[in-house]
Amino acid sequence: MPEPLLTLCLPGLDGTGRLLSRFVAASSGALDLRVLSYPHDRFLDYAALDERVRAELPADRPFALLGESFGGPLALRIAAGAPPGLVGVVLAATFHRRPAAGPIRALRPLAPAFFRLPLPAHAVRILLGGPDAPLDLVADVQAAVSTVRAPVMHARAREAMKVDATPWLRACPAPILFLGGKQDRLLRSALPIEIRLLRPDSEIRMLDGPHLLLQRRPAEAMQVVEEFLGRAARRPRAPTPAAGARA
Repeated sequence: MPEPLLTLCLPGLDGTGRLLSRFVAASSGALDLRVLSYPHDRFLDYAALDERVRAELPADRPFALLGESFGGPLALRIAAGAPPGLVGVVLAATFHRRPAAGPIRALRPLAPAFFRLPLPAHAVRILLGGPDAPLDLVADVQAAVSTVRAPVMHARAREAMKVDATPWLRACPAPILFLGGKQDRLLRSALPIEIRLLRPDSEIRMLDGPHLLLQRRPAEAMQVVEEFLGRAARRPRAPTPAAGARA
């Protein structure tokens, strides 16, 4: 029986990794899922997070990267450096640039106040979990966000709004899966189309679900991810592209 493929999971804006527990629990055992986290008490930009995550990369076994939401550009930045052993990149409910849908962009001036207040349940449902999000998921999101300092959350949101991971996307030497939610109200609907145009070899899968796709559709999402990474791990390794590089 083959060894489970090490898959480093880079979480979303809260950075705790706690919200990926439902997704991890849906694993069949084909992946060795390791959820990383970001500091809750200080802001690190993508460059600093890149260094932090690179220290966790294995030196002696193949691995994959999964970036959820805020973690997507980080996964692409790391992949663009062509780390030895990388076999695949999963972009889950995420973006390469200009993430927010139009109505969300219009609310940017309110962001500092938004992050200072306790996260309302209706905001979790409208923006993240869907109108029918269960109470336990809403509570988990509120609890995760409450552990992170408000200025850190706000700074991460600013970092996400200004990042342009297009060069990293183009330079990624490994197969790419974009996994999105058809009812995602937070991200621009054109993102999967743009990613396909920039990387025609990428695989695009859209599931019925909101922005918190890995939390609302964990079994379906896990099946897609495991199948994709299984195929990616069996592919012959391609030469490292000359283009790209980290910004």
